[in-house]
Amino acid sequence: MQPIVSSIDWLTDGLSDLITYLMKTAQCDAFEYISELDLSMSQVRMLFLVDASPHAPALHELAAELGLSMAATGRAADGLVRVGMVTRHEDETDRRVKRIKLTPSGHDLVVRLPAARMEDLRRFAVLLSEEERTRLAEALAPILIRPEIRALTIGTPC
Repeated sequence: MQPIVSSIDWLTDGLSDLITYLMKTAQCDAFEYISELDLSMSQVRMLFLVDASPHAPALHELAAELGLSMAATGRAADGLVRVGMVTRHEDETDRRVKRIKLTPSGHDLVVRLPAARMEDLRRFAVLLSEEERTRLAEALAPILIRPEIRALTIGTPC
């Protein structure tokens, strides 16, 4: 007799398999681009945080968001300055505060990474039959409109 598998377990297993497949196949362009630049994941995340900020964030603000020490955040920022992704400048009212701003190259990376991910996902979609694409899109539609999901899928991801 086969054990009874709950719908939660069945869905969890299926999602795990799909996410594993997508992570192994649908991140190629994005990871290749990051590796060419020799950036750490913290540096990439810093670029997205700076881009999403309404003002040039201070190092201490980025450190809190990244969960890194000020020293580690400063080193990450220095690395991004060296490769021309950000500029680092003194705050206008408090010279002790260092602010980070994207350069055009940094902005280009923030735009290119999601575009590369979308291209990788498009290649996955091409592999599906028309019926599979339609059924998957129909299954995802009511889930993707949930407010807690929409809140995290609109705008620049961090």
